[in-house]
Order: sequence, then C-alpha cells, then structure tokens
Amino acid sequence: MRKIFYILMAMTFTLTACELETSGNGDLDGLWKMQGIDSIASGSFVDMSQRQVAYSVQMNLLQLSGIGSSVFCRFEHKGDSLIIYDPRAKGSINPSITNIEVLRPYGITRMPMPFHVDALSGSRMILSSDSIRLYFEKY
Repeated sequence: MRKIFYILMAMTFTLTACELETSGNGDLDGLWKMQGIDSIASGSFVDMSQRQVAYSVQMNLLQLSGIGSSVFCRFEHKGDSLIIYDPRAKGSINPSITNIEVLRPYGITRMPMPFHVDALSGSRMILSSDSIRLYFEKY
C-alpha cells in the first residue's frame, strides 16, 4: 500500500511540473502555401499555386521558404495586424538581411512589413499591405 502511495505522489509531482507552451497565434500557426499575389495598384494577379512558396509560422518565428535558401523573421500578430521584421538568412555567416530584394518574391517590400489580416481561418489566409494582397492556403 505504501509503495502505491509513493508511486501516486511521484506521478502527481511529475504531472504538475509539466507545463505546456502555447504560442497564442491561433489559426496563424502552421504551414501556409502562397496561392497568389494581387497588385492593388495595377490590378494584376500572379498565380503562385504551382510554386512552392510558403510561410511557416510557429511560436514567434516566421520561416519563408521556396525561393533560394530559407529566411527566418520575427513577427507580431495582434488582432487584424501582422508585422514582419528582423529577417535572417538561414546558415549564413552574416545572417541579417539588409537587401529587401531578397524578400520581394515573398510579398515583403520593406522592413518592418505591416500587413492587415483580411481573412484567417484554419484553411485560408489573406494578408494585405498598401500595395499588394497575398493569398494562402494551409497545408
């Protein structure tokens, strides 16, 4: 009986010591495949569905992949606002990215890059800035 008591006490302390981390990102977390880029100024649309351009969101990191090497960025997501900043090249000696042209294929035209979250659900996301709109589907 005493042995069972000690086992139950050990399990209780083990379970209460565990803490699950959550990001608080809700539907934003996950892997998003870019479907298209819409130019608000000119009205032109670029179909990206056949390309492997993706945003991968986890905790406070955003990974941009599919064009050249991966880029990691920090972001802030509050309500209908998403601000991307601090881009870093993966595996580089000097990881800080200062040439914004590297990020242009991902729909990022400046740093920090503010987006309005037009739509966000478990399956689709639409982000817009003052000049472009990005369409995504969740993998």
